[in-house]
Amino acid sequence: MIWKFVNSRRFSPLSNLLLSACMSLAGCSGVHSDAATTVDVPRHVELGSDGVWALNYTPWYIHSFAITGPKDSGIGGGGPNVWPIKQNGRPSGGGAEVCCMTYPIEWQSDLTLTVRWLVDKKSDGKTPGYWYKAENVRIAQYDGRKSGGVWGIFLPGDRVRIMITDGNHDGGNNANNRPPDNDPYIAQGLLDDEWNRLYRKGGMQ
Repeated sequence: MIWKFVNSRRFSPLSNLLLSACMSLAGCSGVHSDAATTVDVPRHVELGSDGVWALNYTPWYIHSFAITGPKDSGIGGGGPNVWPIKQNGRPSGGGAEVCCMTYPIEWQSDLTLTVRWLVDKKSDGKTPGYWYKAENVRIAQYDGRKSGGVWGIFLPGDRVRIMITDGNHDGGNNANNRPPDNDPYIAQGLLDDEWNRLYRKGGMQ
């Protein structure tokens, strides 16, 4: 229910007193005391932070990547550069950490992220590369109080998976294992026209 407040200067002191008493009792005009339960109160979400690592299973050099949460959520961070996959088939990365990413300590099933990464697919020393973007990226369930860090895992076909490790290897939070191609938390990336336009104009580094 939306209350309509009136200007009390239009009434006598006695009228003001009666009006105040009526509103406080929440019953003078048929207003029930449970009316306030229909108001949506924003949920408080406690945030933690941890370092960010990267693993690269693609044949391309990744210069950097950024992770952003919903607007005004305070969720987000970025990750380091990472070389292409090694000749023995093992991913590059895992050694360099960038601080930090903030995320909910308690896993939020409806949380979605946007991930952007700058990829150099020519490696000719002339082409600066292109930004890719994956939207509606979800994270597998984790225990934020046992977090071992945030991982950006880059896969062939311009795909990415964000993982928060917590020791729950059976839950898919093991950075030592390559995510299977049918992993529901892998997100498809596409060229990011907006960031590429800004990048070419020198509006971002």
